[in-house]
Amino acid sequence: MVDRSDVDGKWLFVDDDDASAASYRDAFAEASDPLEIVIARPSAGRELLLTGAHPKGVLMDVELSGEAGEHGTGLGLAQDIRALQKSGEIPEYPIIRFANIQPVQKNVSGDPASDDLFDDKINKADVGKRRDEFTRRIFGAQTVYEGLLAFEKGKLDFKQLFNIDDQHIEEWLHPGLLSRLEDGHTHATHVAAGAFIRSFLGPPGLLVGQHLLITRLGIDLESANEHWETIASFAAGFAYTGLGHGFSPRWWSRGLELAWMSLKSSEGPLGSTPANERAEVLSKELGVELSALKMPAVSPGDRPWRWCQLSSEQNPPEFLPVDPKYGVRITPRADLPPWVDPIYASIGIALRNKEDRRLNRRDLDRLAAELR
Repeated sequence: MVDRSDVDGKWLFVDDDDASAASYRDAFAEASDPLEIVIARPSAGRELLLTGAHPKGVLMDVELSGEAGEHGTGLGLAQDIRALQKSGEIPEYPIIRFANIQPVQKNVSGDPASDDLFDDKINKADVGKRRDEFTRRIFGAQTVYEGLLAFEKGKLDFKQLFNIDDQHIEEWLHPGLLSRLEDGHTHATHVAAGAFIRSFLGPPGLLVGQHLLITRLGIDLESANEHWETIASFAAGFAYTGLGHGFSPRWWSRGLELAWMSLKSSEGPLGSTPANERAEVLSKELGVELSALKMPAVSPGDRPWRWCQLSSEQNPPEFLPVDPKYGVRITPRADLPPWVDPIYASIGIALRNKEDRRLNRRDLDRLAAELR
């Protein structure tokens, strides 16, 4: 029987399958940066969490009906936790959805309201291949909470939070994000943390990850990996070093564009420069031979800037570059903040998924006609 002393200061995993939960616990314990997890069945987890247990965070399954007499879901328990955190009756900590894709599709798919309950979402089936990445994301969420809790309620210091000066706050950030973080922090830490993780650290927008950085530089992935130290040195001046930076490397999008414009050989904005010219300029400026990214047949164009949302939703996910001129716009199920990049599908993948109602029909018809 799990009690509060077992849970406080550790991650709690709420699941209804003891054997499966133990295998995930053991897998995370063997990660390069081990994660200490305590398992609780739904009834015990609910009792502990709603009466004030203070874990570092919670991994929450979605379907909890495997326990006899249990009729609730992880969504319902997460909602109860958030309500008590908002009222100040229990401590603030991250909640991460940790479930297989099938119960997520059954209970959640198409309903964006549940997203606000969770700081991150992890597919159990991918743990074998992406365990260390997931561990970093879990620790990252914990770090964001700890960082935000260190500020007095409603009084965030943005220079300290993002580790940049006033000029870069003005140039690289978006006033809407700052307002949302400050407003959320006045109400509850998890509101600000959710905005920070889900709309700033996670999606491409104000920040880009390594793969998208390489794509926007117009470099072939194999070539980029070979010369990564040189590329990283070029990008060091606009690397993100604020809260949560150590767990998920990111770079400032606007910093990338300004760094490109500062190169003597660049003749125009990065986004309007063909990939082969991007690679040529960088090869000349950095003193290494970089190969240009070649766009796949299903994603035409020569100015890669976004990624294909439909490909990223595959299992396993695929990173497919998209030139927005030849991309099909996607209407997300929940409105994106203005500082998050709009989402696209490559025309080839969109044509294979024509029944997806999120696809912009005008883009689909126009591009299909152009490419015939």
